[in-house]
Amino acid sequence: MWLPLALFTLGAVVVAVHQFQYWRKYGQGAEKWVFLGCMITAWAIGILFIAGMKFPTPIRPLFPAWK
Repeated sequence: MWLPLALFTLGAVVVAVHQFQYWRKYGQGAEKWVFLGCMITAWAIGILFIAGMKFPTPIRPLFPAWK
C-alpha cells in the first residue's frame, strides 16, 4: 500500500512543481496559486481513493417508480 501512495505523491509533486514554475514564468500572479490549490485537492482525493475510500452504494432505488 505504501508504494502506490509514494509513487502517486512523487508524480503529483513533480507535475505540481513543473506547472508552478511555468505559471510563475508565463502566467499571472494568481494563476500559480489557484493551480497549486487544485493540485493539492486532487492529490488529497487521490490519496483517499488509493487508501481504500469507496462511495456509498445505494441499497434501494432513489426513484422506485422510474422504470
